[in-house]
Amino acid sequence: MQKKAFTLIELMLVIAIIGILAGVVLVSTGSSIDKSKTASAITTLSSVLPEIVTCQDDGAGLNAYNVASKICNDASHSVLWPNVNAKTGYTVTAAAATNAQISTYTFTATKSGQPTITCSYANNSCSTP
Repeated sequence: MQKKAFTLIELMLVIAIIGILAGVVLVSTGSSIDKSKTASAITTLSSVLPEIVTCQDDGAGLNAYNVASKICNDASHSVLWPNVNAKTGYTVTAAAATNAQISTYTFTATKSGQPTITCSYANNSCSTP
């Protein structure tokens, strides 16, 4: 009576195939994670735009981006710049602006290897190219 079993070569082949499949899954997952972080950064930065509108309506200017500092340079406003970098890895660049400059105000967020996010007061939106 012969015992049926897998040979060592057959087992090694199965392990190699599993390794290749795992590599493919990890690569595709990494791309999805990057896309979700970009989407999260766009959503977070878009939430700043209504406060910028309010600043202009109230005759105030804008403070430069600094995590957890006020967006408006008016004492009556308390909304803070969000910490986008902590959750998404994007670095925000937003200069201070006077009330007269707000109508053309834009700010950006960058991350190595990812598309640049540009937020525009005039377009009332944040987007990637």
